[in-house]
Amino acid sequence: MLDISDHLSQGLSHDVKVFVTEDEAVGNFSPRLEQLLATSACVKAFIRAAVEATDSHLPDGYITVGQGIEITHEAPSFLGTTVTFKATLMQIEGNKLTYELTAWDHAGTVARGRHTRAVVNWELLMNKARERAYSKDRGV
Repeated sequence: MLDISDHLSQGLSHDVKVFVTEDEAVGNFSPRLEQLLATSACVKAFIRAAVEATDSHLPDGYITVGQGIEITHEAPSFLGTTVTFKATLMQIEGNKLTYELTAWDHAGTVARGRHTRAVVNWELLMNKARERAYSKDRGV
């Protein structure tokens, strides 16, 4: 059985810098806010930071998958702003990883939260996904 603590340790972190463009703007959902960073773009950047903080430290055949994320988007960021998203591994419990999330721009905090991921065997995960997809009553 894989002992995750042989590969990961509390405090591992990674920063992702996002230059806010129309692709990350709220305008994709709410036209009146077309010049502001979307909460969904924050979630995407936080997930990327968490994956990049830890997945490269895992042995071949293992990855992390998301289980939950909770964020508070505290301040707006306009198009053209650079926002830094940081995920820090705070807890390892079995195969469950918990990250603290923080994001900021030139003016201060933009968002914060927590994210949980699970370390899994990629091949077993894909086999289970195929089983679900090709089951008799549903799927492909």
